[in-house]
Amino acid sequence: MKAVVYEEYAPDDNYAKILKVKDIPDPKPKANEVVFKLKAAALNYNDIWGMRGVPIAIPLPHVSGSDAAGDVIAVGEDVKTIKVGDRVVSHSNLSCRTCALCTSGREFDCTNRQVWGFQTGPLWGAYSELVHLPEVNVSKIPEGVSYEQAAAASMTILTSWHMLVGRAKITPGQTVLIMGGGSGVGSFGIQIAKLY
Repeated sequence: MKAVVYEEYAPDDNYAKILKVKDIPDPKPKANEVVFKLKAAALNYNDIWGMRGVPIAIPLPHVSGSDAAGDVIAVGEDVKTIKVGDRVVSHSNLSCRTCALCTSGREFDCTNRQVWGFQTGPLWGAYSELVHLPEVNVSKIPEGVSYEQAAAASMTILTSWHMLVGRAKITPGQTVLIMGGGSGVGSFGIQIAKLY
């Protein structure tokens, strides 16, 4: 399959110099994984951090991208809720799902958590023709939501929800100030706050 790959960092921010379209092996689903054909992906600031090699050194060679949507083409034998043909969107936070934090609903705080397409590698991110993720890291896209909308909302909604509901523990009647309300995280934060 084709993928956008970089094999070195771009500390001078010349990203075009390091990004190459290359052939990499097609993924085969593990028992708990789904493989989907990419229909849309969103650019996230962690993609830029990764290409710069900050704040952490990213495993190279690297396929970036944490926000993806597409059509399922294969599932592992243990997959229960997703089937071939489903329209799905990625959840970029890969956590162990077994520690006390994860089982209490605090997957963002898992000490083993990685952001898919940023901390994972090599060659495992959204900017490829085929994407593979654990079943727990994909959701079906609701009718009426496009691939582009789903991919663009993936990490921003999760970040906003974690920030307001998980950390700040907002409650009905509170006044909430959202800094940067024009950004993806900010605009979803406003919508989440209105739910309360």
